[in-house]
Amino acid sequence: MALTTLFEKHGIAPTPSLVAAYQRYNTSLWCQIEAGALTKDELFAKRFVTFFKEQLGQTVGPEVDQEYLGYLGTQHELMPGAMAMLKQAQRLGYQLGIITNGVAKVQKSWLSESGLVPLFSSVLVSETVGVEKPDPVIFERFFATSEVAPERSIMIGDGLPSDIVGAHKAHLASVWYNPRRVANTSGVTPTVTVANH
Repeated sequence: MALTTLFEKHGIAPTPSLVAAYQRYNTSLWCQIEAGALTKDELFAKRFVTFFKEQLGQTVGPEVDQEYLGYLGTQHELMPGAMAMLKQAQRLGYQLGIITNGVAKVQKSWLSESGLVPLFSSVLVSETVGVEKPDPVIFERFFATSEVAPERSIMIGDGLPSDIVGAHKAHLASVWYNPRRVANTSGVTPTVTVANH
């Protein structure tokens, strides 16, 4: 795990409570991005600077975030059964695509190293088009370069404010992957909610 590697490189024991604290903090920052209250550049400039200071009493610079992204781009783990499920969907004739708000260099590395690239006919990274989910424009741009019609598509995602709200704004059916059974406070009802894959 990239976070564990980062902590260990800085002489910090990656305890479960520390990892959980980071995950909560990181999630809150990404929620601010999805709400338009924070930019990715602002996140990268402050994420570890603030976390190290508040949680560990250590002063670090924003370069720690770039170090983390480097680890993140080379360390990935598919969920059990994910590859088999995607291959089965492809065998059944479904065209698969990706729309991600992730960091472009990390996403490209993950996809390449995971072996997923051949399964997806279209991949759109928000950074490359200058618009992010939940803005419906990113979905329009995806379909403009895809052979799939929006009315025959389903958005599957775990991000309620980005994936599911975005799908709603773009008038797409949606499947919310919610393994932690988080309460839906978005005001948007997904077409289907699932807790496992």
